[in-house]
Amino acid sequence: MVIKAIKRYYKKEINRCQSCSMPLIYDKQHLGGNIYCSYCHDGESFINNGMTLGDMQRKVDHLLLSRHSHIMVRIYIHLRLATLRRWRKF
Repeated sequence: MVIKAIKRYYKKEINRCQSCSMPLIYDKQHLGGNIYCSYCHDGESFINNGMTLGDMQRKVDHLLLSRHSHIMVRIYIHLRLATLRRWRKF
């Protein structure tokens, strides 16, 4: 039972938008094969092309705060955003 829960969590974790970290299974307009959600990418370019990592962190934090998310979740996502493909520095 624990193994199934871990596998389910892992599947959701690897299928996240590589810009905002939203699990792609929750995006009803997601274009299959795209690594970005429909809120961040329209299939050709980023919707908010001039957005910085700091802007995205503030946007996601505001959303999580409005949903009364636990502070540890907000901190985790704040740190996690910097590891996503769109924001990584090579």
